[in-house]
Amino acid sequence: MAQTITPMKRTHSRIIKLPSIIEVGGELATGLNEDEVEELNVRSYDYGRRTAIPTLNDYIIEPFGTTFRERAFWKAVKKVGLDSEGILNDRYPIDKIFNGRKFVATAFPNKNSKYEVVLSLTENFLNGIIWKSKRGEKSEGVRKIDGEGYVFIGDLLDQINQFKDDETIRYNDSRLTLKDLETDKKLLLDEEIEKMRVYFNLNRFARISPKTADGYYNASSLEKHIKAFLEDYSRREMKRHGVSPEGLEENIDLDYELSDGSAVRYLFSPNPSTKHGQIYSGLTGKTTKNIARSTGDLDTIKELAFKGPYEFIKGEEGVRVRTYTRKGKKGQTSILRLYKDKDLNDSRRYYVFSDKDKIYVKVKSVLDNLKILTESYTSNPTKLKIDIFTAPPTYLR
Repeated sequence: MAQTITPMKRTHSRIIKLPSIIEVGGELATGLNEDEVEELNVRSYDYGRRTAIPTLNDYIIEPFGTTFRERAFWKAVKKVGLDSEGILNDRYPIDKIFNGRKFVATAFPNKNSKYEVVLSLTENFLNGIIWKSKRGEKSEGVRKIDGEGYVFIGDLLDQINQFKDDETIRYNDSRLTLKDLETDKKLLLDEEIEKMRVYFNLNRFARISPKTADGYYNASSLEKHIKAFLEDYSRREMKRHGVSPEGLEENIDLDYELSDGSAVRYLFSPNPSTKHGQIYSGLTGKTTKNIARSTGDLDTIKELAFKGPYEFIKGEEGVRVRTYTRKGKKGQTSILRLYKDKDLNDSRRYYVFSDKDKIYVKVKSVLDNLKILTESYTSNPTKLKIDIFTAPPTYLR
């Protein structure tokens, strides 16, 4: 028997709506059993992820934002110029005010450092010092104290900075932000918007005008709410399936068939994450005049080892540094960082040596604290991937 197929109809627009989680017994679940409610919810999730957000981005958010940011970049080229590598010499903002909202596009030079590589090179460098020391080989800036390798902290910082410079790329960047006219702070998005019509014209929002600015604001607001729905649904499904949001050791794969013959798969998997930039900042870096909680360990030691007890505290937060000496030139520098939440307080210690105003740090101490930092900034959140597999056409069933 021949199957009846409704002819495809050309469309020129789509109404995007904010989905919501349906609960059994709720108004939207009238006449539905628990399985049917869950099918409705997963279809809502799939709609938000694969239809709503891409539609808003492709036809409104991306065209408008790209046009605004490109305009800022080319004006920046004229005003601040490019260096020999084609990178902007400075930041340059442009702004437009539409219907009481301030749209600010800023073009600026940016850089990206491969901190994972930098830390790996640093670890190899330190292990190389230990290896050479055991073989009796001498290295510049390295002292052997009681059979242990110590490195001049100035040389170590120079080497780490060199690794960072070698693994950093520079590029031109731009950003579009919306600001409140009265406060000049980030503008709050519309909390009430739940739907909008999107026209399938890629050039419609590639022009900057009061009308397209309104559309961009509305689309950005709606996108934010849809993303919040997706996050809420993911958390709900982890809880509903009894899966821990942290520390999962192996994948959990759950498959279900839906009413129309299509299928859904919930794939829960470990998603280890290490914040290598935070590890680097914990080890080195100084962005304030005084040694502060944000100052890296090695920079703190360079300035304060073998000096009197030091503290820099504002309110309940700050840092305390003290070197406990023994045998005159040897000591142990303690760095205690304080937070309002006492559970976040952390303390690290380094063995140090002083010789003619030069501070040396024990190589193994640096490696040990690198390990501590890595453990502190490594987590294992659970990742949920939801896939809906379309049912095959009737003739293939």
